[in-house]
Amino acid sequence: METTVDNKAVMLIDDDAITNFINTKVIKLNFSFDVHDYVNAQLALEQLMQWCQSFPEKLPFIIFLDINMPVMDGWEFLEEFQKLPSIAQQKSRIFMLTSSIDGEDIEKAKTYPVVSEFISKPLTPDKLRNLIQD
Repeated sequence: METTVDNKAVMLIDDDAITNFINTKVIKLNFSFDVHDYVNAQLALEQLMQWCQSFPEKLPFIIFLDINMPVMDGWEFLEEFQKLPSIAQQKSRIFMLTSSIDGEDIEKAKTYPVVSEFISKPLTPDKLRNLIQD
């Protein structure tokens, strides 16, 4: 049974294109969400800024964010995300989706008010369903 939400867009930010491909399949096979995937967090941030300025209705309701990435890692993304117009924080919930099991990473994620939860890979339909229902 599909859960309904107003904006059915999800953003995946992970430098591993295969992980993004698999997560996109998991999402699309179980929900009718639009999926925007990025292997570069800087490009994802630029897209979010553009949507904030011109098309706030396109902002994703969920952002899945990896930690360890080149160019801009997940922590740097979070710092910059907090500087976006408030509409981004109002419309988008960020979930750290990572293979890290480091307790320091989990605790650090809790210091960011924009992070809703820290989730271990892989993304599964049940995990996604639980996030949507919260």
